[in-house]
Amino acid sequence: MNSSTDTITRADDPAPRSATPFPVGLFGMVVGLLTLWLVRDSTALDGAARSSAACLAIIATVGAYELFVARVYLRPSAGLARRAVRSPGIVRVAMRLAALAAIYAGIGALYWLLPEYHGAFYNPFWSLIATLAPYVAIAAPPYFVWMDTHQREIDDAYLLLARFLLRGERPSNWRPVREMLAGWMVKAFFLPLMIVYLSTNATHLDASLNAALNAPSFLATFRFMYDLSFAMDLMFGTVGYLCTLRILDSHVRSAEPTTLGWLVALICYQPFWSLISSQYIRYEGSIFWDTWLISMPLLRLIWGAAIVALLLCYAFATISFGLRFSNLTNRGIITSGPYRLTKHPAYLAKNLSYWMVTVPFIEPLGWRIALTHCTALIAVNLLYFIRAGTEEKHLMNDPDYRAYAEWIARNGMFAKLARALGYERHVA
Repeated sequence: MNSSTDTITRADDPAPRSATPFPVGLFGMVVGLLTLWLVRDSTALDGAARSSAACLAIIATVGAYELFVARVYLRPSAGLARRAVRSPGIVRVAMRLAALAAIYAGIGALYWLLPEYHGAFYNPFWSLIATLAPYVAIAAPPYFVWMDTHQREIDDAYLLLARFLLRGERPSNWRPVREMLAGWMVKAFFLPLMIVYLSTNATHLDASLNAALNAPSFLATFRFMYDLSFAMDLMFGTVGYLCTLRILDSHVRSAEPTTLGWLVALICYQPFWSLISSQYIRYEGSIFWDTWLISMPLLRLIWGAAIVALLLCYAFATISFGLRFSNLTNRGIITSGPYRLTKHPAYLAKNLSYWMVTVPFIEPLGWRIALTHCTALIAVNLLYFIRAGTEEKHLMNDPDYRAYAEWIARNGMFAKLARALGYERHVA
């Protein structure tokens, strides 16, 4: 294929539509960060409350676009009608509310039974739950009434679960119930972690911003950008787990179907990661990038800037999801932002940043220790490689993802690199 023909072909090969546009997520991020800035000096708000206010600002901003501009509730994937298709059924609504209450009770019982959730570590999460619970209790009944009248399919997962719990009626198809319960388990595991991490990060971000403003230096700026990148990632991660709503077309389409997929995802988070990283996969050595390059200021500046670029790419990948970020579930296929370059921008950026931050190949204690650390980090990389594989296998059940995967194989950055090197092949 000659270059002119190639250019024409690529121009006529637009990316499949993303579930949400990247610029909308960026605007929501600006509003969230501005909110975080405005409440930074409030003595009445702790880190959890400040970060929660920022997340609510993001939800309001992106949600307004989704509802009033994109009108995502009219998409076929939402399963909703423009106008009411039936009169509200009080019994159906009551049964769905009973199913929701049973789910909340089950999750609460797990939190009570598992010692992991008894410590002070999760206090920011309990504080948020106490704040949100009354609003959820007030909003749930009218929301279910509206859904009952506009949802095309009457027998949704909540109604099927309620009939089973209250009447003993077994669904003819358990899949909707399994998918719903799996989605709730994902939320129950990840939302507490996101809230805790974000609360801590909000405090760190305040400190690093003050340090960068009051005592400007390369490392102070790097620290601020480091904290800012993770703040953006965590805010949109938290927003994603809070906004699993069909009216926003951000509901769970499907959940990871394999044990391996769940295992490799959960192992990357607390409390599992602390055990694994301290006992089996310890890749951090006695020296980090900034100390290693202290005698080479120009290279140190370039190296630090490259780390920040990777972390921003990681954050932008999460922002690309808008209200739809979630591990282990498909809530709409994203093709915008960094996902125009590759199917796994977050994993690529994160794993490259691990190497650049910890420099495991530099070890004053000798090459054997360095080799041990490099081997451990390769194991971490392989863990994310397996995660990517299980996620792709899951998402390939969605025709929208198959179309996106085929487009990336033709237009992704690796495909472009292959063409630049003089040969064609389908890579992602």
